[in-house]
Amino acid sequence: MQQADQREIIVSIRTSYDFNADEGRAVRVVEFHGRRTTVIDTFKKSTPKRMILVEMIRAVQSFKEPFHIIFNVECNFGFKYLNDERQWENRDLGNTFNELIQAGGHTIELRDCSFYEGGKDLQKWLLNILKKAS
Repeated sequence: MQQADQREIIVSIRTSYDFNADEGRAVRVVEFHGRRTTVIDTFKKSTPKRMILVEMIRAVQSFKEPFHIIFNVECNFGFKYLNDERQWENRDLGNTFNELIQAGGHTIELRDCSFYEGGKDLQKWLLNILKKAS
């Protein structure tokens, strides 16, 4: 839940993974005050869900003040597992993410783009950024 004095920042993430080559790419777009910053990363020997979490961690690490962060991601990578102690293949990254959120004083909102209006269009736009960067 957003705190009254927190400013909002939007982070949108999309991945593309070639399982035959065991290599993937991710685009992370951060929007704040009408400005966008785009970063494209390459991953070897990962999974799309891990790539999303790494991009979320990298985004949080880049923030110098507390924000209400809205994460627009391409799928539900295990939202419910972030805040419980059940075993999960991405527990290591989930724990790191949670620690960074708490230490930074951030609040978060996780959005699965496949379930809200405009989400699919956002993901198509992000995929086009990845394709053009090839």
